[in-house]
Amino acid sequence: MGAFFQLCIFSAGLLALTSAQSALPRALGSVPLPAAAFVEAYVDQGDETSFIGERYTLYVSTFNPINPTPDAKYMLRGLGTNFTGVANWELQVIDRTAQWPNNPDQIPFEVFNTSAIIWTSGFLVPPKTHGRLEIYDARTNPPTGPFNIAALDRNNDWSYHRVLWKDIDGDGDLDALTARFYKPILGATKKQLVWLENPGLPIDITPILTGWVQHIIHEDGPDVHFRNIKLTSGGQEYDCIVAAEFFNERLMLYYSLNGKWTDWDQVRTIPLDTTVGQTFDLYVYDFNKDGKDDILISAYNHTRGHVFAYEIPENFISGQFVKHTLADEFIANTIIGGQAMTPGSPKPFYPTKAYEEETLPGGGKRKPYILLSGDDDGRHYILEPVSDDPTDWTYNKHILVDTERTTVGKFAVGDFDGDGYTDIVCAGYTSGTLYAFTYAPE
Repeated sequence: MGAFFQLCIFSAGLLALTSAQSALPRALGSVPLPAAAFVEAYVDQGDETSFIGERYTLYVSTFNPINPTPDAKYMLRGLGTNFTGVANWELQVIDRTAQWPNNPDQIPFEVFNTSAIIWTSGFLVPPKTHGRLEIYDARTNPPTGPFNIAALDRNNDWSYHRVLWKDIDGDGDLDALTARFYKPILGATKKQLVWLENPGLPIDITPILTGWVQHIIHEDGPDVHFRNIKLTSGGQEYDCIVAAEFFNERLMLYYSLNGKWTDWDQVRTIPLDTTVGQTFDLYVYDFNKDGKDDILISAYNHTRGHVFAYEIPENFISGQFVKHTLADEFIANTIIGGQAMTPGSPKPFYPTKAYEEETLPGGGKRKPYILLSGDDDGRHYILEPVSDDPTDWTYNKHILVDTERTTVGKFAVGDFDGDGYTDIVCAGYTSGTLYAFTYAPE
């Protein structure tokens, strides 16, 4: 029965992707949530014995740019236990401690030896400019916290969007690597790549010290989104940071000659693209399935939005990063009193587990689809590769949901109920709605 069931899932997955509408999942419904913005779903770590649907938790941030009070963060435990019953979802308020909470990121299990998340916050809009890096112990309900490791921010209202965990000082502890920005009333926007030093905590993360020592790596560079990657040149491997620099309007690559980011004299830079405009987010993945990672970015040139991919050469220092346009003609809505842009964050995914695992004639693998937030165009999209040829970078752009309002938020994607089919939850910020979809047949 087990083998037969797996075969059925595999066959259904292939069949589901043969029709003209195959790129789009089935809508399950929606649930109201005012100002729903950043959405993520994570499997709670440390307990692999219970049903996968019980271990998925949905996290949602909201923010109100006018209300001066802190904004609410929400969660939904057991996301996959009743994924189709969207109308019955009852999201729980975690707290209201941060101004303009951004993305909740899962912390690697080995940092604290438990399931934990870090919630970034802060933006340009007064009085929402004082960001925090809030850690929560996800084992409890509601999560224990927050423990603000950026509590030493006193002079500048830094805004944070992403944290990566990396042993910067070589002491065996994973430190918090982040980018941040601060726009003073007068003068240029300040941008910094910094790391916050892990003080060497015991196994139990409660309590966490709320102020970690901060070290500035570089000024006037990374500001919002960045990724860490290992690349080779001349047979040598280098530790690299790829940064989508929003305020500098460029895509940059930084690499360390000795693998240490504590000495900027040992760091070199490569401007990958200075023509793209405002770079919002980026993702590193083997998008064309040729066995090598690529860089994907979303960018806005103040008139139109684009999604670009860059092939990473064998020798990244002297080779050419070949650029491809995957999608274009994203047009931002007008925001009164603010600056609009489109598109937002991208993420690769596969509609079914069977589709992801299929081996093509000749040994190749299927290319991933790309889930994409339109941000200020009010839509979410799915980009579908037209073929599995590694040299073909053509994608069909499908509208997943058009909120018919100004702005959408982010999304969560995964097999939340463990049935072999991918599920999606995406946020309509202006519409105040969470939308749910699945690739599972009715």
